[in-house]
Amino acid sequence: MSLANALEAVVRDLRNTGGIELRISDEPATSDPGYESVLLLSGRRSWTGLLAPIALTDDERLAHVADQIQEFVFEELARLGLPVTWPECPEHPASHPLTPVLTSGLPSWQCPRSGDTVAPIGQLHS
Repeated sequence: MSLANALEAVVRDLRNTGGIELRISDEPATSDPGYESVLLLSGRRSWTGLLAPIALTDDERLAHVADQIQEFVFEELARLGLPVTWPECPEHPASHPLTPVLTSGLPSWQCPRSGDTVAPIGQLHS
C-alpha cells in the first residue's frame, strides 16, 4: 500500500466521523530515502511531518499512518478546547479514543479498554 492510499483511508475515517479539517501537502517532510513523507496541515495553520518507513509492510504502514494522523488530530482538538477522543470509542462514548493496531495482521481501530475491534482502518462510520 502506498503512502497515498494509507493517507486516503485514514482521512476517509476522519471525514466519516466528524474529525478536524486536514489537508495533505505533497511536500516531503524529509529527504531521508528510507521514508515516504508528506506534510499534514490543519485548518488552523498548524502542520507536522508524517513519515512512513519504506521497510514497513502495507498493513504496518496503514496502522503507522493512522497513529501519526491521530496524534496530530489530538493536538488540534486540544488547541480547539475539544475532547481529545478521535476516533471516539462507540463502546465507551465521551471516554477515550480508539487505538490503531494490527489485529491478526489487519490494520484496525480497537477499543483500548475492551480490546474489541471496532472497524478496519478506512472503514469507520459515524
